[in-house]
This record gives sequence, C-alpha cells and structure tokens, in this order.
Amino acid sequence: MSKKAAVVMQTDFGTDNISVCTMYGVCRIVSDELDVFDATYAIPKFDVLAASDALIYAIPFWPTGTVFVSVVDPGVGSERRSCVAKLSNGSYVVTPDNGTLTYVKEQIGIEEVRIIDESINRYPETRHIHIFHGRDVYAYCAARLAAGVITFEEVGSAYPVEDIVMASYVKPAVKDNVLSGMINEATNHFGLVGTNIPFTYLADNGIHYGDRVKVKIKHLDQVILDEELAHEPSFSFVPVGDKVLLSSETATAMLAINQGNLVTDYQLGYGPEWLVEISKSESE
Repeated sequence: MSKKAAVVMQTDFGTDNISVCTMYGVCRIVSDELDVFDATYAIPKFDVLAASDALIYAIPFWPTGTVFVSVVDPGVGSERRSCVAKLSNGSYVVTPDNGTLTYVKEQIGIEEVRIIDESINRYPETRHIHIFHGRDVYAYCAARLAAGVITFEEVGSAYPVEDIVMASYVKPAVKDNVLSGMINEATNHFGLVGTNIPFTYLADNGIHYGDRVKVKIKHLDQVILDEELAHEPSFSFVPVGDKVLLSSETATAMLAINQGNLVTDYQLGYGPEWLVEISKSESE
C-alpha cells in the first residue's frame, strides 16, 4: 500500500474554535491512517491575502504531494468556486477560489485547477448545511485526495488557470534606487515587520550587509516612520533596542527591533494601505 499524503490545514477560525476539531474528524472518517497537521488558525478574519502569504510560507517546507487546506471564506455558501489547485511542486491546495491562491500562483506556480464536484466530494451527512464548507467540502475532499480515494482528475472539472481569482495588492518595485512594496506581516508577539520586497532587490541595487539604509513607512499617505537604520544578517548585529533591516524567513526584506517590538511601538498594520520604501543612506 502506498503511503498516504499528509493534510495540512489553515483557517481564520481562531485558536479557540472547536470547528477545526470537526475538520479533523471528517478527515479521519475518510481514512483513519491519514496524518493531519495544523498550520495556523490565526489568519486574520476574511483576509485572503494573509491566507495566501501563509501558504507560500509553509508549502516549500513540506514533501511533494502534501494536500493543504486553506479556509478563509467570507463568501461561504455563495457562488464562488471551491477548487483544488495542483502546484508546480507537486503539492495541492484545497480552498475557495477567492484570492487565496494569489501568491501561490505567482511565486510557486499552479499547473492545473479543478472545481470540486460536490455531488461526489462533499461530506454526505451535511448536505443541508451551507455555512461550513471548511468541514463539509474542503476537509472532506482534501482527505479523499490525500488518502487516494480519488485522483486529482476525479476532484471535478478543470478550468483555466488564468481564471483563478487574484487579489489586488501593491507589488514590489524599484525606481530611482528606491525599493518599494507593502507590509504583508506585522506580528505583535515579536514585533517583526515583513514586507513583500524580495531580499535580492537589496544587493541588486547596491545595498549590502553593514550598510546604513533609509526606511520610510507610510499609511494612507501619513508617514509613520522615516529613519536610518542598519542592514545586517540578524538581530544581534545591532545593540538591544536598535532597529535593523534583515532577511525574513521567506527571503523578503524585514524590519525589527533587537529584543523590542516595532509593531506595537509604532502601531503598525499590514496590507495594501501600509507602504514601505527602502534606499541606501546618502551618508554611505
């Protein structure tokens, strides 16, 4: 018997929501040999871009064939498509097609996408319920795919990859030696501020470890931070309490305070309204 693929789940349900337990249960009903793992249940409510960001964080570090379930679904019960995307790396994402696949398509690649045929791949005991597709459609279909009960082709009909819903966001850019993008992560726990500016942009534009850089953060045209700080490999290269520009775990430009909290100190948020500019200090 071939080894079954793992199922990895993320939602915006919150960490104290019993609903995830029922998603686990449906997977085990399909096959009691399935391994089901938690990614995160703390994605901000209704935020499909944050869901997409979480996926590209996790997917590269799981084996080929892993089946990811992402449930951030403000349109649950509506006509939005429920789908399974086959990725270029051989893994799968089971999700509403509502923008959650945006970064996955752009940064990992999607080979094929199929609508979930709910006449087959929907938990049969809850067909009268229309507000919990995370359990009744996505977890159930993912488990059937991971367990080998169905093939990818048996998920449902294929539709063009070009028709996948893409969420709008501020794309990274370079103009006149200024790198720009948006904050896509602002975590309260450690106060890390992640951007979508690829880390390679820095060296490509003459910014190297040991340099001083000018960083500007704007929210709705209001300047929140405008300072010079160090660009270093990690936190401890600067004194405790100092700000630093470094590489995030996903190789994008990240801002932080060594043993401090940049997010709470400056009340920073994330998303397309939070803009970042980085340039080499003129004093260099």
